[in-house]
Amino acid sequence: MKKLNVGIDLRALSRREFLGTALKGGIATAGVLMLPWDLALAEAKLNVGTMKIGDLSPFFLALERGFFKDSGLDINITAMVGGAAIAPALASGALNVGWSNVVSVYQAHLERFDYRFVANGAINKRATNDVFGFQVAADSPIKSAKDLNGKTIASNTLNNIIHASGQHWIDSNGGDSSKVKWVEVPFPQMEPALVQKHIDACVAVEPFVTVPSKVNKKTRVLGHPLGAIAPRLLIASYFCREVWIQKNVDAVKGFITALNRGIDTHNANPEEAKVTIAKHTGLKPEFLKLMALPAFEKKILESDLQPMIDVAFKYKLINKK
Repeated sequence: MKKLNVGIDLRALSRREFLGTALKGGIATAGVLMLPWDLALAEAKLNVGTMKIGDLSPFFLALERGFFKDSGLDINITAMVGGAAIAPALASGALNVGWSNVVSVYQAHLERFDYRFVANGAINKRATNDVFGFQVAADSPIKSAKDLNGKTIASNTLNNIIHASGQHWIDSNGGDSSKVKWVEVPFPQMEPALVQKHIDACVAVEPFVTVPSKVNKKTRVLGHPLGAIAPRLLIASYFCREVWIQKNVDAVKGFITALNRGIDTHNANPEEAKVTIAKHTGLKPEFLKLMALPAFEKKILESDLQPMIDVAFKYKLINKK
């Protein structure tokens, strides 16, 4: 069977293979798959691992608008806590498509899992679409990265994209991340932990930046870690197992076509998108009016992937790049 190139090839243990821009004819510039119809039969039903966050707005819109049905797909959603839970479910075959951050997928790639990004996801853009926030309590004397030396800082999980981006922000703004104590605190518990002085600072993702700082006014944002890494970068995206892709080419084509229609809908109708996000995440619509959302585009760019991989290597989340 002719080899199919879909998304980014994770097979070879080289950065260039992992990051190489899609897609040797697999995906056109507009992001729509152009695949031979005789390679495989499409699966009508897809099991998709998701998260209840605004980053999946195009996916939620594709569901609401019936774009997946238009592509001949019946989508079964399993909402999960993150890539750490989604990736094993994908490996076991319980899921066909998953959502995870770039670092987690690359970590799995280095461990020889046959994962491949198949569509573009959430893009962080400095200032306009900054979705990570470094926060302290509103009444904290901490004003800068230098003031964090010797302090206790929380990440939702250690040695992940949140942790590494926080370390990078400290070191890039005059502090020393090696002189900081890091602890694990779930996102919903970070605000009370700051208020009660159990921790001195935290790094969180939306909505756990806007709600405590702008709605509850209990915290103050020192800076935005992802924006400090690069003007734009890919945070997370949709991925599949390569072996599954090869057997379900038409299903992959349908998924990406529907998702790209969701991206167009989000960008053309941002207010409708926020209503849809509220429905699928449980967030209050009034919070979404204040909240930063990532940007959404169709094409995966090497330049969007590279920055976070470099930071992950610098802070030893991965051992090669």
